[in-house]
Amino acid sequence: MAFKLPGIFRREFFRNVATLVSGTTFVQIIAILIYPVLSRIYTPDDFGLFGLYMSIISITAIIATAKYEMAIMLPRKEEDAINLLGVSVSISAIITLFLMVVIIFFNRPICMVLGNEALSPWLYFVPLSTLLVGLFQSFKLYANRNKRYRLITGANMGQSLTNSATKLSVGPLVKGPAGLIAGTILGQLIGALIFIVPGLKKNRKNLALITRSKMAGLSKQYNLFPRFNMFQGVVNNLSVALPIFIFNSFFTTAIAGFFTLGYSIIHRPMNLVATAFYQVLSQRIIERYNKGQRIYPEIKKFLYRLLQLVTIPFIMVAIFAPAIFRVVFGQEWEEAGKYTQIIIPWLFMISLTMPLSFIPDMFRRQKKAMILDVIRFILRAISLIVGILKNDVYLGLMLFSTSSTVMIMYSLLWYISLVRRLDREKIKHGAWGMEHGVGEGGVNERLGEL
Repeated sequence: MAFKLPGIFRREFFRNVATLVSGTTFVQIIAILIYPVLSRIYTPDDFGLFGLYMSIISITAIIATAKYEMAIMLPRKEEDAINLLGVSVSISAIITLFLMVVIIFFNRPICMVLGNEALSPWLYFVPLSTLLVGLFQSFKLYANRNKRYRLITGANMGQSLTNSATKLSVGPLVKGPAGLIAGTILGQLIGALIFIVPGLKKNRKNLALITRSKMAGLSKQYNLFPRFNMFQGVVNNLSVALPIFIFNSFFTTAIAGFFTLGYSIIHRPMNLVATAFYQVLSQRIIERYNKGQRIYPEIKKFLYRLLQLVTIPFIMVAIFAPAIFRVVFGQEWEEAGKYTQIIIPWLFMISLTMPLSFIPDMFRRQKKAMILDVIRFILRAISLIVGILKNDVYLGLMLFSTSSTVMIMYSLLWYISLVRRLDREKIKHGAWGMEHGVGEGGVNERLGEL
């Protein structure tokens, strides 16, 4: 019997996902394949310090744009979208200058709080990384709005290849985490430039539409993003980074390094696929919403297919992770495999939920999403504190993974309930099926009625 893909994976949707995934799969495979080499060039302590640096960037990058880049997808008018891009980029520049001042004057106190004085020279690169990530994210969302998936693929490829090449070439020459951090920064730079240079050429006319008054008006109109999404993003990324901060401060940098490698090995390929689905699915669902078409059948088919795609790989990792890490990365990295086993349920739920994480934004339910992240952060902190008090890394990680899995599962069910409720209400009132049933304000006006 012939195998048929669900409707959502045929034609344009699948082609767009394939464009995003296939173009970067090769370089992502390279990025993963070099880890056995990197694990023999860099020590667990090096990975621990690198993980600490990346954890800081994951938080400052959220503040860098105040999450206004997430709003770029929503307006129907191109003028509004390009001005939101201007808002996001402007905030990135301001936050970068602020971070430079803070790190220059408070470098040592920050290192003392984080429990690792070896971080001191690398803190000075945090503002640059923050700016580059802010620019990359802003221009990527603008490209995604305009379905420029080949450009997104090119930027992802440039970033990943530069990152990998630098880590391999610098590592044997300079001791410590210099190669790991330098690879990240150069990769961020190349990725941002690939977006910016053609973006400036292609959108010259649109760039002329950016005005200070328009940016000010839109920043107020979409103030839910800095009010809720930014805080939510900081809390979420901080809670993800908690193990690294805790392990550096209360255990050892090497333990943080084991966690960093284990998390990275699973997260990189998972993030590649999930991000591609997020980019295409968010654009498709918002477009269908603006056209007055049903949403829930699309979401249901998508989740069914995604579940088929990811279940077996995660089960295999859950069973064989320690053996895989011992053989592939070396005997000393078997501990990283044990950590990976513990956090697999959490990562599995992320792979299912991340592609749908735009739904609270679309429904303007950022406040509840933020509250859920705050609760998750508190539960994760309590979990790791128990591990500290018991002096048991495994116990802390088990509680961390369990609480994270339960909370993310609840979020997924909430996303589905929002979509189902909307479809039921619109069917009841005969509102679905109108090809042009949306006013000039698009999704924002209609969501305001809910």
